[in-house]
Amino acid sequence: MIHLDTNALIALPLWAKEGHPVIQRIAAGEAAGVSAVVWYEFLIGPILEAEVSLAHAFIRGNIIALDMVDARLAADLYNHAGRRRTLKTDALIAAMAIRARALFLTLNTDDFLPFLPYGLVLAQE
Repeated sequence: MIHLDTNALIALPLWAKEGHPVIQRIAAGEAAGVSAVVWYEFLIGPILEAEVSLAHAFIRGNIIALDMVDARLAADLYNHAGRRRTLKTDALIAAMAIRARALFLTLNTDDFLPFLPYGLVLAQE
């Protein structure tokens, strides 16, 4: 399973044109998904409805809801990673990828480095 970050969803149209390796992996049958937090960030846009439809089809509608286990894990990640304000949303996104035992694909790897010691695994582009 690969969880995509918001910036990866935004990059999908370009990646589809270029035949990006992640596109190929998922087209070959590897499962993909996003957290509801990522989907929310993506929909804030600006975004075209065609891009929303492409992203939704690409992840096969696999938008994972946030639950209390994710909230607890995210709070723990946030606290262990230094309680920086900029980590709040990223901690939620990371927690959901960790719980799903998913590889996490982001273009902002530096933002998620604080969560690697706690189980986040970054996908290689």
